[in-house]
Amino acid sequence: MSHCIFCDIIEGRLPAVKIHEDEQVLAIMDIFPLRQGHVLVIPKQHHRQLHELAPGLRAHLVDTATRITRALYASTLKPAAVHYQVNDGPAANQTVPHVHLHVLPRYRGDTGRFLARLLRKPLDPMLGPTSSAELEATAAHIRDSLAHIT
Repeated sequence: MSHCIFCDIIEGRLPAVKIHEDEQVLAIMDIFPLRQGHVLVIPKQHHRQLHELAPGLRAHLVDTATRITRALYASTLKPAAVHYQVNDGPAANQTVPHVHLHVLPRYRGDTGRFLARLLRKPLDPMLGPTSSAELEATAAHIRDSLAHIT
């Protein structure tokens, strides 16, 4: 039996729109993105909180997020900035009990829309996820740029 939804994705039991995968981490599109290009970087080992990761895995998680950020900046999405976010424990609004690092693009003038999207977040389960076709189209932009990032 799986530990969590991310374990099910990692083990191939649930679908996801992948950006990157290697032996240690998986990067996927967030199905409830706060902004276009919102990516989750997830260690393949199940750990609930960031401090539980071995130092090398923690470093690889951040390095992968950094490569994805560079790909976002180089892509046609052209964010103005990026938030890196880890919700580390239930009191920090961690909704999936598996470490994951959000790479959250921000765009010029998006503060109002961003805040409105945050306020709508509790309704996501009722409203449903973003379509896989839309996520795949966004992912293609990121993957195209990622292929040129070392």
